[in-house]
Amino acid sequence: MFNSLLCALAFAQGVLAEPSKPEVVLAPGWGKLSFEAPVAGTYDLPKIRPAAGGTILDDAGKSLDLDDLLGEKITVLSFIYRTCDDINGCPLSTMVLHRLAGKVKEQPRLADNLRLLTLSFDPEFDTPEVMKKFGEGIKGSSANKEGAPDWQFLTSNSDQAIQPILDAYQQSVIPDMQTQADGRKKYSHILRVYLIDRKKQIRNIYNVSFLHPDILINDVLTLLNEEQVGQKSNPKVVSL
Repeated sequence: MFNSLLCALAFAQGVLAEPSKPEVVLAPGWGKLSFEAPVAGTYDLPKIRPAAGGTILDDAGKSLDLDDLLGEKITVLSFIYRTCDDINGCPLSTMVLHRLAGKVKEQPRLADNLRLLTLSFDPEFDTPEVMKKFGEGIKGSSANKEGAPDWQFLTSNSDQAIQPILDAYQQSVIPDMQTQADGRKKYSHILRVYLIDRKKQIRNIYNVSFLHPDILINDVLTLLNEEQVGQKSNPKVVSL
């Protein structure tokens, strides 16, 4: 569970410390941001499209609609499967959210207005009980959880339930013919993490090249500033 994430982090740190391993190219999110990010509030985040809902399960096995978790706070949504072995895939997105949660603990304005959602697309193996333990391991890795943002670990009850959600978010997930050594499924998928505002509009979609906690923080602050000043409530709508 969380041990695999810690192993991925240790591996990433080892590669960063040993540049003699050119065969592994780590995503920017594993290290420090290599460029100066735009100052929060100095740029617009266009509305991309409405965020979708769909039937999911929380870590207690309770059925709910994803839509019910949107709107109350600015939301960062990540799709994963827990046994992903691509260091620049699901382990990256989970570690970036972990780093994000740690950074915003010292900024109450951010923490109080932010919700993190980690949603598995492997319901056969990532059951509510498994996701609960996974989440506890990640959130419990911090010595002080006080002040951390709300972070929920979610799944669904079947492939048929999660597929419409994946389709709505245009999150490509294809089961591989080859399974892992223990018989678990492997998936080919493209890393995507979604920033969703309180009006349930997707405002940014991060890929492996731009998923970094510092970028996320600036974007969340930009949305908070937009709410506060009310001057950018109707940014230009674009389509991807």
